[in-house]
Amino acid sequence: MRPPVRRRLLQSSLVAFALLDLLLLASFVFNQWFEVSFWESMGLAALLALPLTMLLLPVVDAVLADPDRGERMGFSGDKIPGAGQ
Repeated sequence: MRPPVRRRLLQSSLVAFALLDLLLLASFVFNQWFEVSFWESMGLAALLALPLTMLLLPVVDAVLADPDRGERMGFSGDKIPGAGQ
């Protein structure tokens, strides 16, 4: 069964934002530590982000695995002592 379109869009956008964050963070680190230009650091960060994409996909799947798990909590029917007084 295919996942709903909403979940696919959410997964795609989460992966894109996470990769963009990793790319900019790695670029900043390369720029500061190795004193390379902005474009060189972006290129090095992009090379680093390519293999990290494969590691990021299972993390995103785990985050989106059960987004509504808190909504299925059943009501036990017990009354809270002292409530409403």
